[in-house]
Amino acid sequence: MKTVKVILFFISLGITLYMSYYFICVQYGTGPSYDWSMYFIFWFWVLSAVLFILCDLWLHHRIVRLTALGVLALVYLMSFEYYLFCEEYGHTIFQCTEKISLPSINDFSFYWSLQGLLVVYLLLAIGVSHLIRRRKKLLAKQINTRQYSSPND
Repeated sequence: MKTVKVILFFISLGITLYMSYYFICVQYGTGPSYDWSMYFIFWFWVLSAVLFILCDLWLHHRIVRLTALGVLALVYLMSFEYYLFCEEYGHTIFQCTEKISLPSINDFSFYWSLQGLLVVYLLLAIGVSHLIRRRKKLLAKQINTRQYSSPND
């Protein structure tokens, strides 16, 4: 059962990362204009992030959370390299007769803030679960010392 939980956790993380990719994807055609698809993509991202959080709360495993943080760190590094590529080419490339618009710094800022929300959640979840586990151990230790040192001997 734990294997199924881990698989669902990483599938939901992958869906969340895939949905957030659309905020920094390349646009083909006449140029950036307000598109309702970005509105829907944002809500799909919110839905996938909620699914990710629910899977994480259901799984509640520290090593898997640390692995997800490592994956998010790699995604940050790859997106920063992609940002440098976009800055080098000036956000617009002309290929044959079609214009290709690369994402702007605002798109990257929004993308990084969304990924930052996931990182903050995972760090808080790791910290809170560690504190709860530590408190349970301290309470169990106090109960055991009271049992063995009771004056009823």
